[in-house]
Amino acid sequence: MTDRARRPTALSDPQLALINQLTTIARFVSGLAHELNNSLQVVGGLVELLEDRADVPPDAAVRIRKIGGQSEKASAAIRQVLEYVRDPDGGPSGVDLAAVTDRSLALRRYALGRAGVQVSWERPAGSGARTWGDERQIQQVILNLLINAEEALAGQAERRLRLDVSRADDRVRLVVGDSGPGVSHDVGSRVFEPFFTTREEAVGLGLTVSAAIAAAHGGSLTLASTGPGATFVLELPAR
Repeated sequence: MTDRARRPTALSDPQLALINQLTTIARFVSGLAHELNNSLQVVGGLVELLEDRADVPPDAAVRIRKIGGQSEKASAAIRQVLEYVRDPDGGPSGVDLAAVTDRSLALRRYALGRAGVQVSWERPAGSGARTWGDERQIQQVILNLLINAEEALAGQAERRLRLDVSRADDRVRLVVGDSGPGVSHDVGSRVFEPFFTTREEAVGLGLTVSAAIAAAHGGSLTLASTGPGATFVLELPAR
Protein backbone atom coordinates (compact mmCIF):
# COMPACT_ATOMS: atom_id res chain seq x y z
CA MET A 1 0.00 0.00 0.00
CA THR A 2 1.14 3.55 -0.63
CA ASP A 3 0.25 6.73 1.21
CA ARG A 4 0.16 8.96 -1.85
CA ALA A 5 -2.86 11.29 -2.00
CA ARG A 6 -5.70 10.54 -4.40
CA ARG A 7 -7.31 13.51 -6.11
CA PRO A 8 -10.97 13.90 -7.15
CA THR A 9 -12.44 14.12 -10.65
CA ALA A 10 -14.89 16.75 -11.93
CA LEU A 11 -18.66 16.39 -11.76
CA SER A 12 -20.69 15.90 -14.95
CA ASP A 13 -24.13 17.36 -15.72
CA PRO A 14 -26.03 14.14 -14.77
CA GLN A 15 -24.20 14.06 -11.44
CA LEU A 16 -25.06 17.70 -10.76
CA ALA A 17 -28.69 16.87 -11.58
CA LEU A 18 -28.65 14.16 -8.94
CA ILE A 19 -27.22 16.63 -6.44
CA ASN A 20 -30.16 18.92 -7.20
CA GLN A 21 -32.51 16.01 -6.45
CA LEU A 22 -30.77 15.51 -3.12
CA THR A 23 -31.25 19.22 -2.41
CA THR A 24 -34.99 18.78 -2.99
CA ILE A 25 -34.99 15.87 -0.54
CA ALA A 26 -33.23 18.07 2.02
CA ARG A 27 -36.02 20.65 1.70
CA PHE A 28 -38.61 17.93 2.23
CA VAL A 29 -36.76 16.73 5.32
CA SER A 30 -36.72 20.30 6.62
CA GLY A 31 -40.50 20.58 6.29
CA LEU A 32 -41.01 17.20 7.94
CA ALA A 33 -38.71 18.15 10.80
CA HIS A 34 -40.71 21.36 11.38
CA GLU A 35 -43.95 19.35 11.60
CA LEU A 36 -42.44 16.86 14.04
CA ASN A 37 -41.02 19.65 16.14
CA ASN A 38 -44.44 21.33 16.36
CA SER A 39 -45.97 18.08 17.63
CA LEU A 40 -43.20 17.66 20.19
CA GLN A 41 -43.81 21.22 21.40
CA VAL A 42 -47.41 20.20 22.17
CA VAL A 43 -46.21 17.09 24.01
CA GLY A 44 -43.75 19.18 26.03
CA GLY A 45 -46.46 21.69 26.96
CA LEU A 46 -48.82 18.96 28.15
CA VAL A 47 -46.05 17.38 30.19
CA GLU A 48 -45.44 20.70 31.96
CA LEU A 49 -49.16 21.03 32.75
CA LEU A 50 -49.31 17.51 34.19
CA GLU A 51 -46.15 18.05 36.25
CA ASP A 52 -47.80 21.07 37.94
CA ARG A 53 -50.87 19.13 39.03
CA ALA A 54 -51.01 18.16 42.69
CA ASP A 55 -53.34 15.20 42.14
CA VAL A 56 -50.94 13.19 39.95
CA PRO A 57 -49.80 9.97 41.73
CA PRO A 58 -46.06 9.73 42.40
CA ASP A 59 -45.52 6.76 40.06
CA ALA A 60 -47.35 8.58 37.26
CA ALA A 61 -45.27 11.70 37.89
CA VAL A 62 -42.08 9.69 37.34
CA ARG A 63 -43.40 8.42 34.00
CA ILE A 64 -44.47 11.92 32.99
CA ARG A 65 -40.97 13.24 33.66
CA LYS A 66 -39.52 10.45 31.52
CA ILE A 67 -41.89 11.40 28.69
CA GLY A 68 -40.78 15.03 29.01
CA GLY A 69 -37.10 14.04 28.95
CA GLN A 70 -37.48 11.92 25.83
CA SER A 71 -39.52 14.65 24.15
CA GLU A 72 -36.78 17.18 24.81
CA LYS A 73 -34.11 14.79 23.44
CA ALA A 74 -36.15 14.33 20.26
CA SER A 75 -36.64 18.10 19.94
CA ALA A 76 -32.89 18.68 20.34
CA ALA A 77 -32.13 16.14 17.60
CA ILE A 78 -34.64 17.79 15.28
CA ARG A 79 -33.14 21.23 15.97
CA GLN A 80 -29.76 19.88 14.90
CA VAL A 81 -31.28 18.55 11.67
CA LEU A 82 -32.98 21.89 10.99
CA GLU A 83 -29.71 23.71 11.61
CA TYR A 84 -28.00 21.46 9.07
CA VAL A 85 -30.61 21.70 6.28
CA ARG A 86 -31.47 25.38 6.75
CA ASP A 87 -31.26 27.66 3.72
CA PRO A 88 -28.06 29.72 3.55
CA ASP A 89 -28.57 33.14 5.12
CA GLY A 90 -25.91 34.94 3.13
CA GLY A 91 -22.62 34.44 1.33
CA PRO A 92 -19.41 32.92 2.62
CA SER A 93 -18.41 33.76 6.18
CA GLY A 94 -15.81 32.93 8.77
CA VAL A 95 -16.01 29.27 9.79
CA ASP A 96 -14.47 27.63 12.84
CA LEU A 97 -13.51 24.16 11.58
CA ALA A 98 -13.32 22.75 15.12
CA ALA A 99 -16.78 24.07 16.03
CA VAL A 100 -18.31 22.65 12.84
CA THR A 101 -16.69 19.30 13.62
CA ASP A 102 -18.26 19.45 17.09
CA ARG A 103 -21.71 19.99 15.61
CA SER A 104 -21.21 17.24 13.06
CA LEU A 105 -20.23 14.83 15.81
CA ALA A 106 -23.35 15.82 17.75
CA LEU A 107 -25.49 14.78 14.77
CA ARG A 108 -23.79 11.35 14.62
CA ARG A 109 -23.14 10.84 18.34
CA TYR A 110 -26.09 8.52 18.91
CA ALA A 111 -25.37 6.38 15.84
CA LEU A 112 -21.68 6.12 16.69
CA GLY A 113 -22.43 5.17 20.28
CA ARG A 114 -24.99 2.60 19.21
CA ALA A 115 -22.40 1.08 16.86
CA GLY A 116 -19.86 0.86 19.69
CA VAL A 117 -17.41 3.31 18.08
CA GLN A 118 -14.87 4.95 20.39
CA VAL A 119 -14.21 8.53 19.31
CA SER A 120 -10.91 10.33 19.92
CA TRP A 121 -11.23 14.07 19.25
CA GLU A 122 -8.26 16.45 19.24
CA ARG A 123 -8.76 20.15 18.59
CA PRO A 124 -6.68 23.33 18.91
CA ALA A 125 -7.25 25.68 21.82
CA GLY A 126 -9.12 28.89 21.11
CA SER A 127 -10.13 29.78 17.56
CA GLY A 128 -6.96 28.80 15.73
CA ALA A 129 -8.69 26.71 13.06
CA ARG A 130 -10.78 29.27 11.24
CA THR A 131 -11.39 29.27 7.50
CA TRP A 132 -13.69 31.13 5.11
CA GLY A 133 -16.63 29.67 3.21
CA ASP A 134 -20.08 28.09 3.40
CA GLU A 135 -20.43 26.53 6.84
CA ARG A 136 -23.21 24.16 5.81
CA GLN A 137 -21.20 22.79 2.89
CA ILE A 138 -18.16 22.24 5.08
CA GLN A 139 -20.35 20.43 7.60
CA GLN A 140 -21.64 18.22 4.79
CA VAL A 141 -18.06 17.17 4.03
CA ILE A 142 -17.41 16.29 7.67
CA LEU A 143 -20.66 14.35 7.98
CA ASN A 144 -19.81 12.35 4.86
CA LEU A 145 -16.42 11.45 6.33
CA LEU A 146 -17.99 10.44 9.66
CA ILE A 147 -20.63 8.27 7.99
CA ASN A 148 -18.03 6.60 5.75
CA ALA A 149 -15.86 5.79 8.77
CA GLU A 150 -18.86 4.48 10.70
CA GLU A 151 -19.75 2.14 7.83
CA ALA A 152 -16.14 0.98 7.49
CA LEU A 153 -16.09 0.05 11.19
CA ALA A 154 -19.26 -2.07 11.05
CA GLY A 155 -18.46 -5.64 12.02
CA GLN A 156 -14.92 -4.83 13.18
CA ALA A 157 -13.70 -6.17 16.52
CA GLU A 158 -12.00 -2.85 17.28
CA ARG A 159 -13.98 0.28 16.40
CA ARG A 160 -12.02 3.47 16.83
CA LEU A 161 -12.52 6.83 15.13
CA ARG A 162 -9.92 9.59 15.35
CA LEU A 163 -10.52 13.24 14.52
CA ASP A 164 -7.80 15.85 14.68
CA VAL A 165 -8.17 19.53 13.78
CA SER A 166 -5.01 21.61 13.50
CA ARG A 167 -3.49 24.63 11.77
CA ALA A 168 -0.19 24.81 9.94
CA ASP A 169 0.91 28.07 8.36
CA ASP A 170 -1.85 29.18 5.97
CA ARG A 171 -3.92 25.98 6.11
CA VAL A 172 -6.36 24.42 8.55
CA ARG A 173 -6.67 20.66 8.52
CA LEU A 174 -9.12 17.99 9.67
CA VAL A 175 -7.86 14.41 9.81
CA VAL A 176 -10.45 11.62 10.03
CA GLY A 177 -9.00 8.15 10.59
CA ASP A 178 -10.64 4.85 11.43
CA SER A 179 -9.47 1.41 12.57
CA GLY A 180 -11.42 -0.38 9.86
CA PRO A 181 -10.11 -2.84 7.27
CA GLY A 182 -8.53 -0.09 5.19
CA VAL A 183 -8.75 0.47 1.46
CA SER A 184 -7.13 -1.68 -1.21
CA HIS A 185 -4.88 0.01 -3.76
CA ASP A 186 -7.39 -0.52 -6.58
CA VAL A 187 -10.27 0.88 -4.56
CA GLY A 188 -8.17 3.72 -3.15
CA SER A 189 -7.40 5.01 -6.65
CA ARG A 190 -11.14 5.31 -7.39
CA VAL A 191 -12.77 6.50 -4.15
CA PHE A 192 -13.41 10.01 -5.54
CA GLU A 193 -14.93 8.77 -8.79
CA PRO A 194 -18.64 9.64 -9.16
CA PHE A 195 -20.95 6.71 -8.38
CA PHE A 196 -18.08 4.43 -7.40
CA THR A 197 -18.95 2.47 -4.25
CA THR A 198 -18.22 -0.88 -2.64
CA ARG A 199 -21.57 -0.94 -0.82
CA GLU A 200 -24.77 -2.01 -2.56
CA GLU A 201 -26.97 0.44 -0.65
CA ALA A 202 -24.72 3.46 -1.29
CA VAL A 203 -25.03 5.99 -4.12
CA GLY A 204 -21.31 6.61 -4.46
CA LEU A 205 -21.43 10.42 -4.48
CA GLY A 206 -20.47 11.31 -0.91
CA LEU A 207 -16.72 11.58 -1.43
CA THR A 208 -17.11 13.04 -4.91
CA VAL A 209 -19.31 15.87 -3.66
CA SER A 210 -17.11 16.37 -0.59
CA ALA A 211 -13.98 16.71 -2.72
CA ALA A 212 -15.78 19.17 -5.03
CA ILE A 213 -16.83 21.27 -2.02
CA ALA A 214 -13.28 21.30 -0.68
CA ALA A 215 -11.92 22.37 -4.08
CA ALA A 216 -14.55 25.12 -4.37
CA HIS A 217 -13.28 26.49 -1.05
CA GLY A 218 -9.69 26.57 -2.30
CA GLY A 219 -8.79 23.41 -0.40
CA SER A 220 -8.54 19.68 -0.95
CA LEU A 221 -9.82 16.34 0.30
CA THR A 222 -7.40 13.45 -0.01
CA LEU A 223 -7.09 9.82 0.99
CA ALA A 224 -3.81 10.04 2.88
CA SER A 225 -3.54 6.46 4.12
CA THR A 226 -5.14 3.24 2.90
CA GLY A 227 -4.16 0.91 5.73
CA PRO A 228 -4.28 -0.16 8.38
CA GLY A 229 -7.58 1.65 8.50
CA ALA A 230 -8.31 4.62 6.24
CA THR A 231 -7.33 8.23 6.82
CA PHE A 232 -8.88 11.18 4.99
CA VAL A 233 -7.50 14.71 5.22
CA LEU A 234 -9.54 17.85 4.59
CA GLU A 235 -7.42 20.97 4.10
CA LEU A 236 -8.80 24.50 3.74
CA PRO A 237 -7.19 27.94 3.58
CA ALA A 238 -6.78 29.52 7.00
CA ARG A 239 -8.70 32.72 7.51
